[in-house]
Amino acid sequence: MTEILSVPFAAAALVLCAAGTAKLHSPTGAVRAVRALGAHASPGLIRALGVLEFALGVWCLVAPGPRSAAAAAGLYAAFAAVARALSSRQVSCGCFGDSDRPASAAQCLLSALLAAVCVAGAVWTPRALEWMLARPTGLAGTLVLAVVGCAYAIVMAYTLLPSALSAWSPGR
Repeated sequence: MTEILSVPFAAAALVLCAAGTAKLHSPTGAVRAVRALGAHASPGLIRALGVLEFALGVWCLVAPGPRSAAAAAGLYAAFAAVARALSSRQVSCGCFGDSDRPASAAQCLLSALLAAVCVAGAVWTPRALEWMLARPTGLAGTLVLAVVGCAYAIVMAYTLLPSALSAWSPGR
């Protein structure tokens, strides 16, 4: 089970790294999102969250275990709750930088699914990135490509799916 879980868990970790990097580069969207929820936020606070996300993602990639996986699961569960609250207010989450697209139920569901992957990682410890890279060259390349491809698809789902779904809404 640990080998099967390794790619989706590493992809979830890489998504945390991408989101953290985006918040470091452009915190404005997340500042607006936090303020829309009635809490105080500053670019510095959001950048600190970005550092936390990035560090947690690296921890999960390098040393996956029950504690790192549980921390990632908790963060993704919090993101699911925030996405739910923001979608009802039609406010962007700012997860991956400055965007004017409102959060959606799809983002909430995606965060909940990633939380479930991380919960599974807390139960069945996935293999570390080092294990993937130590496989024979063809397999290592395939595993790394799978992780990067999955993470890219997840980020695209977070950023593009809300507007794609709204284009299909009956109100348009």
